[in-house]
Amino acid sequence: MVEALEAVAWEGLGESAKDVRRALNRLLERGPDSTENDCYPLFWALAGTPTGVSALATAALPFVVALATDPGTGARKTLVELLAALARRQGPVDPGWPEAWRRAHDTVQALLTDADPAVRREALPLAEGPGPLRERWRAEQDPAVRLTVLFSLGDHTAYAEVRAILAGLLRHTDPVLRVAAVHTLARTEPELAVRELDALVEALADPAPRSRWEAVWYVLDVDEPFSREDVAYWTAVLFEDTPAVETRFLTRLAAAADPTEDADLLRAVLDRSWRLLTRHRSVEAVLLPVAGRLMDHPDSTVRLRAVHLLAALGPRAVAYADRLAGLLDDTGDGGFLEGTVGEHALWALTRMDDPRALPGLVERLCARFREEGGRSYTSGDPRRPELVDVLGPMTDHVDELLPSIREELRRGLTDPDADSYLMADLLEVLRAWGPAALPALPEITGYLPDRFRWHDAVRTLATLGPAAVSAAPAVRGHLSQDPEEHNA
Repeated sequence: MVEALEAVAWEGLGESAKDVRRALNRLLERGPDSTENDCYPLFWALAGTPTGVSALATAALPFVVALATDPGTGARKTLVELLAALARRQGPVDPGWPEAWRRAHDTVQALLTDADPAVRREALPLAEGPGPLRERWRAEQDPAVRLTVLFSLGDHTAYAEVRAILAGLLRHTDPVLRVAAVHTLARTEPELAVRELDALVEALADPAPRSRWEAVWYVLDVDEPFSREDVAYWTAVLFEDTPAVETRFLTRLAAAADPTEDADLLRAVLDRSWRLLTRHRSVEAVLLPVAGRLMDHPDSTVRLRAVHLLAALGPRAVAYADRLAGLLDDTGDGGFLEGTVGEHALWALTRMDDPRALPGLVERLCARFREEGGRSYTSGDPRRPELVDVLGPMTDHVDELLPSIREELRRGLTDPDADSYLMADLLEVLRAWGPAALPALPEITGYLPDRFRWHDAVRTLATLGPAAVSAAPAVRGHLSQDPEEHNA
C-alpha cells in the first residue's frame, strides 16, 4: 500500500494533495494506534467543500477503503464515516469517481456486516435502499446498532414492508424500541406522536430501562449516544408545532417521573418548558405549578431550572416568593448553566419587586464579574440575566441601591484589575435610572478620561438632565484632547 501511495501523481491534484498523502501515510504508520484526529485532514480536503467530489477524492478513495476495511486500523469508524460523507455528496463529480466507486462497491457494502458493531453502525448510510436495511434489521443482534438500523429505515417509510416493521414496534415489550419507532414514524406522520403521547410518557418513565437508553440510542452523524434526558427532550420537540399538546406531554411526564430517581426527566421537562414559555406565554398557567413543585427538588440542576423559570415569569409567580426567599443562600448549581440556585432566586424576587432581594443585591450581582465567566453552552440556555436587566427596572429602590453602585464605580477608578465590562454595565444601569442617578455624578464624570469607558460616561451624563451641568467643563475638556476620535 505504501508503494501504491508513492505511485499516485499527487502533484497534479491540487493544494490539499500533500495533506491527504501525509494523512494516509500517517494512518498506515500508526495502524491500530490511529485515531479520529489522524483523519481530520482527509475530511477537510475530501469533504470540506460545500458540494461535489474532486479528483483528489477519486485518487484517495482506494486507500480510504483499504484502511477502513482493515481490522488493524484504529480509526476505522471515522474512515467509514468519511466514506458515507463522500457517498452522499451532491454537485459536480470528478469523471473518474463513478468507476472508482464501482470498483470499491462490494468491499464498501461488506462493511454493513463487519465484525465491529461501531463500524456496522457507521456504515448504515452506505446501504443501497431499504432491502439491505431490512436484512440488517432481521440479522442484527447488537442493540445499539439495531436501533440505528431502525432510524435508518425511517428514510424508506414509503415501502409497505418498512412501515409494517415500524408499526409493529409501537407495541413492543421494549420501551426503548417503542419510543424509537414513534420518533422514526413521526418524520412522515407527525400526528402519530400525538396519538402515542400517553405511551411515550409511560415508556420514558418506565424504571426498568432507566440506565439502558444511553447504551443503545445512537443517531447517525452524532458521535455520542443520547441519554434518556436527551431522548425525553427531543420527544417533546415532536410536539413543538402544537403548544397545547407539548404542554400536556410535559406535565404528564413530570407527574409520571419518580420524584427523586428521575432528575434527568425533570430537567428535560423544565428545559422544554422554558423554551415553550419564551414562545407561547399562554401556557404559563399550566407550567407554573410544575416549576413551583420542583423548586425544592433535592437535585440542584432541577432546582436551578425551576427557579429560573419562576424568575422569568416574575410577578405571575409571586405566590412562590416566600419559598424563593428561602433559597437565597442556596449555592447549588445547574451543571453547565450559569449561576447558582440562590442567584436565580434573587433575580426572581427582584422581578417581583420583593424587598427581600435588596440587601447586598449590587454586591452579589457584581461578584460574578470576578469569576472565570459563564458556563452556559449557548446564549439560548437559561442563564443569569444581564446586570442592567435586573437593576434597570428597580427605579423605586434607587436610594437603597445607588450607594453600592457608586462604591463599585469608585473601585473601578482605582483598581487596575477591575472589570471594565462591569463598569460599562453599571453606567448602563444609571442611564436607565436617568435623573434619579444624579448623586453619582462625580463617579460618572470620573470615567471621562478612561479610553474604553468615556463614551459610556458621556451617554450616561446626557440622561441626567440639566442638573448635571456642572460636568460640562469636564466633558468639553475631554473632547478637546482628541476631537477627531470623539467626533467619529
